[in-house]
Amino acid sequence: MRQMSSTFTLPLPLDSEVREVMTHGVVSIPGDASLRDAHEALVAHEVHALLVTDRDTAAPLGWITARGLLLSAAGRAVAHNAKQAITEPIHTISPSATVAKAVDHLLDTRASHLLVAPREGAMPEGVVSELDLVHLHGPR
Repeated sequence: MRQMSSTFTLPLPLDSEVREVMTHGVVSIPGDASLRDAHEALVAHEVHALLVTDRDTAAPLGWITARGLLLSAAGRAVAHNAKQAITEPIHTISPSATVAKAVDHLLDTRASHLLVAPREGAMPEGVVSELDLVHLHGPR
């Protein structure tokens, strides 16, 4: 019987820049959108989270995740619109930051998604998720 290692490492290109591994663009939804609209957007775009924005200013408010929708559907959270169903705050990372920094940031904040922008408040260029980083060197 083959012995399994007790540690698991991913051969991530830790010195690569986030811009090389991020998903370009961000799927967003206004905060006053319905939960049905959020569900339809998640399914239509095949994403695990949506950036919730203020309808008037387009400022990012937070992430509504698939888990957040499940919590609402199961009656474990009371939400009537996307803003009320936000489950994660915004964490921003520069596109020139290293993948190692993105991994650290995701782990330290327990976030599942990082908004990629040159600086906080700037127009986002994309998103990098924990799933994106896990997929980098998965089986092909």
